[in-house]
Amino acid sequence: MGVWKNVLLIFISLFLVLSVFLLGIFWSLHTFIYPQIYEKALGDSGAYNLFNLSEIQGGGNFLKIGSGGIQPIVNRLLENTLSYLRGDTSELNWTIEVDKQKLNDFFVKSAEDVRICNSGESSFNGTEPVCRPNDVNVSEYLNKVLDKKNFTLLEEGKVDLANFLEINKTRIEEVRIYVMNYNEIYYGLIALVVLLIGVMFFVSDSRTRWSGADLFLGGAGVFATSLIVSQLLLTSIPSEIGFLQKTSNELFGVFTGRLHTYSFVVTGMGIIGFVLSFFISKKKKEVEDNEALNETTL
Repeated sequence: MGVWKNVLLIFISLFLVLSVFLLGIFWSLHTFIYPQIYEKALGDSGAYNLFNLSEIQGGGNFLKIGSGGIQPIVNRLLENTLSYLRGDTSELNWTIEVDKQKLNDFFVKSAEDVRICNSGESSFNGTEPVCRPNDVNVSEYLNKVLDKKNFTLLEEGKVDLANFLEINKTRIEEVRIYVMNYNEIYYGLIALVVLLIGVMFFVSDSRTRWSGADLFLGGAGVFATSLIVSQLLLTSIPSEIGFLQKTSNELFGVFTGRLHTYSFVVTGMGIIGFVLSFFISKKKKEVEDNEALNETTL
């Protein structure tokens, strides 16, 4: 029975070390599906000043930008996008406020720049405008283009930027599935680690010794990984674009910092569990000795 118990403990131990290691990677990545890390990185790098959404596709200044500048708009788009990717919301919300007249002027100017069709040439390739028929004025042609693209101005002068920019929503949906699968694996790993530690506590005679050693090994593996990742990232970040390098450094710094934090906490828990097992064993032996003494006295 003792041999099979040891075999079981070794088997569970291997799974626990691997699970603890993977949980460290997933926990460190978890912050990237929330907007705060990006907002801080963009702010610290000065990247907000480089956004120029008012010149989308070369158009005019039709966005309504408040006193806070472009930052609140970018942050809202970030928050809504990540909320959708996490599955917290069912629709991708990229609506922004626009100046109706300036937006209309932008569309008219774009329609005026479209060339006149050759004889017999189709004015559309699917939903994409190719040219404007000679017998159709700019306003009529613009209405046809907007209708083909299913473009509508929403209530209170808002527009869906995803439709306007013709974002590939199928690709975003694929990313959303990956993120939601990641979330399921992340929480599954937490449950698995807790379960394995619980099983080892009741199977092992030393209670926390095996799980303590496993936590230490898993945490040490995460720490080693953080050192390797730090070196790789330092050599891979391009230095030609200053703000991009600074933003990347911020993001990667958070990732490696979380790897370090996780490894320190888990290895510390492992040491505590390993040391605690000796006190548990000592207490258990004292109880058994007292029971044996009582039986002898009786």
